[in-house]
Amino acid sequence: MTTSRERIHTALEHRTPDRVPLDLGSTPTTGMHASTVYRLRQALHLDPPGTPVKVIEPFQMLGEIAPDLIEALGVDAVPVTGSTTFFGFRNEGWKPWTFFDGTPLLVPRDFNTDPEPNGDILMYPEGDRSAPPSGRMPYGGYYFDAIVRQPPLDEDNLNVEDNLEEFGPISDAELEHFRTEVERQYTGTDKAVVANFGGTSFGDIALVPAPWLKHPRGIRDIEEWYVSTATRQ
Repeated sequence: MTTSRERIHTALEHRTPDRVPLDLGSTPTTGMHASTVYRLRQALHLDPPGTPVKVIEPFQMLGEIAPDLIEALGVDAVPVTGSTTFFGFRNEGWKPWTFFDGTPLLVPRDFNTDPEPNGDILMYPEGDRSAPPSGRMPYGGYYFDAIVRQPPLDEDNLNVEDNLEEFGPISDAELEHFRTEVERQYTGTDKAVVANFGGTSFGDIALVPAPWLKHPRGIRDIEEWYVSTATRQ
């Protein structure tokens, strides 16, 4: 019988597998909103009503695709992600949180939010309320938008290095985290293991506002970034 790992390897080698491989949640771009995960789990009778779903990616509010859901749907890939989220805090120390529509969730300990008078929800980099908020979820919305925290620009003294402060070598501790997680997923499942080295790309426009930094420097407004790319050579 073909395993999930073999199925994806076959497809990547441009050969025909026994069926089309299925990915759900091995990357941020193939994830599912936590409220939808909750409803799906209820529809499949995987949980008693009211059982919360973990939010494993808070920027998009993606829910955990747990092993029982993976097996129920025949998903072929599992994720290996970094130790911190897009807002700079770790996925640990889970606490209850309720979504606008009443969906029960579990969020990381440093998932610290404050409501605005209009019902919007503010999020903070590294969960630090002493820093300016870096994310906003509109009232009734489904995910956070990055808040532009761009300091005044000195047109005559723009420094490209200001926009590189968040990029650098992956630390030994983070590499060890990836090694441990890859080994756990590889030996513990027959799924294809997909590693996500978040925050290391120069081509993702979502990184420009840097919602995980407390006080980002440089050009952080996406519109300004595109204008600068076109006009400041």
